[in-house]
Amino acid sequence: MSKTKKKTFNYIDLFAGAGGLSEGFLREGFKSIAHVEMNKEACDTLRTRVACHYLSKKNKLDVYYSYLKGEISREQLWSLIPQKIMESVIHSEISDNTRNSIFNKIRENLQKDEEVDIIIGGPPCQAYSLLGRYQNNIEKDPRNKLYIQYGKFLEEFNPKGFVFENVPGLLSSKDDHFKNLRIYFEKKGYEV
Repeated sequence: MSKTKKKTFNYIDLFAGAGGLSEGFLREGFKSIAHVEMNKEACDTLRTRVACHYLSKKNKLDVYYSYLKGEISREQLWSLIPQKIMESVIHSEISDNTRNSIFNKIRENLQKDEEVDIIIGGPPCQAYSLLGRYQNNIEKDPRNKLYIQYGKFLEEFNPKGFVFENVPGLLSSKDDHFKNLRIYFEKKGYEV
């Protein structure tokens, strides 16, 4: 019986935060192409987790444990990881002004003949959160429309699927955000 190689699925993580959603995908054998996050501290955490996963694959977790014990600095840890892997963490806000630059960085991370199989991400949820609705002008919050930016990545990379994670309040907002989101993604060719 011949052994067939299992396909590794590539993904990009938008609005990545500290990488909780990515962590699950990595543990299931997916390959990260890029993590896009605007918060510097979250990017630092993402870089540290990228380093951990790289070292784990190389059977060198003792280096990561040295970092956890305070025996080496974060910068020393990061210096041991190939630059291309560290650059997979893209510290940038996702907007009309930055989107093309982010697209280019993601394309640079793809190997020849690789494609993005799935896009994951959870845009900021404050605008949809039940708690957040009690603030003034929450319905005018520009974060309500970040799903449109997410859709631009679907257009650009045409993945086989996507995971758009958010809070239950998205379903009950008075401005029909979920209905609009669903219509928008269906127009992009995806069933929600």
